[in-house]
Amino acid sequence: MIKETLTPPNNNAFNTFLPLRTKDKHYKFCWDTVLGYFVHILYGKSLITGNVDDFKNLCKQRFSTKLDESEFWYVLEKMYFEKESFFEISPELLIFKALKNEVDTNSRKLGDMYVGLLNGLRLESSSINDLNFLEKEIKSEFDSFYVSGKTKVSQKTEPAYLPFLSELFKKDLEFLNKRPHYLLSNFNSVIRLYGFLYISQVALNIKNWASGAPTSKPCFFIVDNEKASDERSQVKNFGYSQLHEYLGYLFPYLFMNEAIQVKGEVKPLWQLFESISEIDVTKLNQFGHNFVEDRMQRKWYNIEQRWLDSSDKKEVLNQLLSLSHAQFDNKKGRLTEYNDTVVKGTLGNILDPFIQRRGRAGQVLTFNQDYIVLLTNLAIGERERLRFHEIIKEFEARGVYFDKQSQQSLIGFYERMGNVERMSDSGDAVYVRKTV
Repeated sequence: MIKETLTPPNNNAFNTFLPLRTKDKHYKFCWDTVLGYFVHILYGKSLITGNVDDFKNLCKQRFSTKLDESEFWYVLEKMYFEKESFFEISPELLIFKALKNEVDTNSRKLGDMYVGLLNGLRLESSSINDLNFLEKEIKSEFDSFYVSGKTKVSQKTEPAYLPFLSELFKKDLEFLNKRPHYLLSNFNSVIRLYGFLYISQVALNIKNWASGAPTSKPCFFIVDNEKASDERSQVKNFGYSQLHEYLGYLFPYLFMNEAIQVKGEVKPLWQLFESISEIDVTKLNQFGHNFVEDRMQRKWYNIEQRWLDSSDKKEVLNQLLSLSHAQFDNKKGRLTEYNDTVVKGTLGNILDPFIQRRGRAGQVLTFNQDYIVLLTNLAIGERERLRFHEIIKEFEARGVYFDKQSQQSLIGFYERMGNVERMSDSGDAVYVRKTV
């Protein structure tokens, strides 16, 4: 896992786990392309070579052998292709949103983040039971032409950084795949939700690498129609401000994590720490000396840094991570602006659906009603209903926390929706039904 020969990299960059880079232009994503790219991995189908017009012509040929009146094709064309309604037939057809050789680098890198979270999951073709006979023919043409034989699907070899969240992501996708119409209407929201959950939980776990596999860490939201106030200590201390702080450690730590590992075999920090041997410690001590000397020569530190040899692998790795972070620290280093770009780009382009500015309270993490309904359905899953406190536990398992005030707002929201069974005034006796 540790490189045989360790040399300080000429730049601070990495390509594993998260799509974090140091220029504004790298945070311009096409979310439709990201979705199409993700679909091609999720269903194990090759990226499309032809465009929608090519597919439409194939469908026209297919229907020409089945229709008594050829003019009826133009009715079908208007129904399914004029306004791209064919996307509503099956989640797999969303692959047309990412044509082969047209996936931009930024969108591919973001898509690879989700692929890593999938951790090898491949879904079977979604159900066609709810399709009419015309839609079944269109789906059959898609299957026969684009996905026959062996498909070439890119593979991510790195393990999941957050095994606990990866398992929930896979469970939720399997649940949604059995309900393709609901998945289609919410696919983009699922992607945006798990993009937030993944990045936020990696950030909140990034410094906890010596404690073993990551676990869900408190990250507090409010319902978007609530008022934010400083009196709500959990929201204030474990909400946006905490997340903003921890985001600043992602780039420096993940850079160092990759810099000392063999390319193509990069493990999460917590797994790296577990695997370090006595021989590795000797190599890492020498690398630490070389890294300090290299960065001092490049004048990337404002304050002189020193390396202290140690036989303790925790101390050695901690020093390396601290030295990497010091380059970007606003007092110790001279590369602050680059890490600021990473944090700003992540907040403004990936995490933005869950962030609002609330006057004097500043920035807060919020959930709107659509995301609450989606998350509630995922939490209940294959069950018909759950007690409210069990819903909260399912939320927290995914990294979404609400204080008592927000929990009361949630109960009120569920009651307005009409999907609550209240056995008593106690929260333990409130049952919530899913809406799908």
